Amino acid sequence: MSALRFILLLLASSCHLVHPTDAGVRDEKTSNDGTHNNVPSSVAASVKDVLAQTGGNANLPCRFTGPGIVTWIRRKDRQLLTVGTRTHAIDTRFMVVSSSPDWNLLIKNVKRDDAGLYECQIQTEPVQQRFVRLSITEAYSTIPGGPDLHVKQGSSLRLECQLIASTETPSFIFWYREGRMINYDDEPGVRVEATKNGSILVVDKVKLSHGANYTCSPSNARPAYIMIHVIEEEEKPAAMHGGDRRNAASRAYINTVLIFLTFLGVQSFDRLCLRGAT
Repeated sequence: MSALRFILLLLASSCHLVHPTDAGVRDEKTSNDGTHNNVPSSVAASVKDVLAQTGGNANLPCRFTGPGIVTWIRRKDRQLLTVGTRTHAIDTRFMVVSSSPDWNLLIKNVKRDDAGLYECQIQTEPVQQRFVRLSITEAYSTIPGGPDLHVKQGSSLRLECQLIASTETPSFIFWYREGRMINYDDEPGVRVEATKNGSILVVDKVKLSHGANYTCSPSNARPAYIMIHVIEEEEKPAAMHGGDRRNAASRAYINTVLIFLTFLGVQSFDRLCLRGAT
């Protein structure tokens, strides 16, 4: 009898699912009759917004304090997703996380197509409804200073991998040099440090061999790339080159003075010779 009762309740709920009791909900696809972002004006104020990223998990809240069977519906195609704690849809990414009075819908491995309006309802008289709007973002990473960075040989290098538009902390962020993972390489002077919003790669003393393409690859975001160009160390420091230029300028000045004095001496000697001849 309990099984028969459950089937009858399910059939009754299906009637509500196909023909929602809220007249405003039936008109949700009309854009010029008071609706906003496909949400009826009659329920727009109560709609909750949830943001999730592709590949992550989305948790859609729903709370009912009274008794009854709770169902989740995807509004865009009227797809019945769950009935009670059971997943009704063929797509097993949808499941209910129940802890009375909460009947949250969990969507695993979120896709862009999952975006839209969802309805949670409980079969009472009248039917009670809750609405949640799911928005999807695609997280990506970036390395400031790219795509090309020139570093002097012997100096330190600090590359930071930052996550953008991320709603979840990645389970890992791997660094690669020319396709070879370096997170766990025991290379002296090279280390990887985790941050609140990403990861940092530090090279204490840059060598010519460190010139390469670097990639940071988070578990749940698009990777980022940067090309490091190492400038070879000059034979003489810049200060010494500056001293050489000053010395050269000083020698040129002295030579000019000597030529001028020599010229004056020649003229004086010529005058003396002319006076002696007269």
